[in-house]
Amino acid sequence: MKTEFKKEKSSKLPLILGGLVLVLLIGAFVVYKMNENARAYELEQQKKQQLQEERMALLEKQQEEEAKQAAEEAAAQESAEQTGFIGGIEYDTGLAEDSTEAEVIDVMHKMTHQKVRAEKKHGAIPMVEDTINQVYDLVLNSSFPNKEKMLEIADKWKNGWFDTIDSDHNFFWELQDGQIGKAYGVLSRDEEKTFIKNNFPEFVEE
Repeated sequence: MKTEFKKEKSSKLPLILGGLVLVLLIGAFVVYKMNENARAYELEQQKKQQLQEERMALLEKQQEEEAKQAAEEAAAQESAEQTGFIGGIEYDTGLAEDSTEAEVIDVMHKMTHQKVRAEKKHGAIPMVEDTINQVYDLVLNSSFPNKEKMLEIADKWKNGWFDTIDSDHNFFWELQDGQIGKAYGVLSRDEEKTFIKNNFPEFVEE
């Protein structure tokens, strides 16, 4: 009996071992498939994220280009407004030895319009050697209340220094109780040439 039991037990052992091996193989296969599916899912998510990032980068680039184009168009429009015909053009200062401070201030204010960016400009007198000398000499020989500052400005112009012409404009603008038309910058050389062409065509060299 014992011998038969041992034989029966020993004959079942390979089956048990085979079953265990099969279970382990199945388990390993399941784990492998799960990992494979996880990797595939991760790769798919990475691709989706990459596509999303590429779309976002493309959208940002398009938005940047649109913003740049809009800025360029706005700058071109602003430049056209600043250099276009403004009306109230005078070629001569009309000043005399007995001119008042207010009259000289008005002339110097209008002279700055050739060179400044302002919210609104009306009236212009050429900023040239002759007109600069006229106002310089008048201010120098005057007893105007604002003589010191006016002479400082006229001296800068006489020496060809216009870097602060917008501040000069605003000094005269404030003395005239300006409400609209404050200067906020200086025209470029090309813009000034365009302003002269549009407002003082007689000064344009052929």
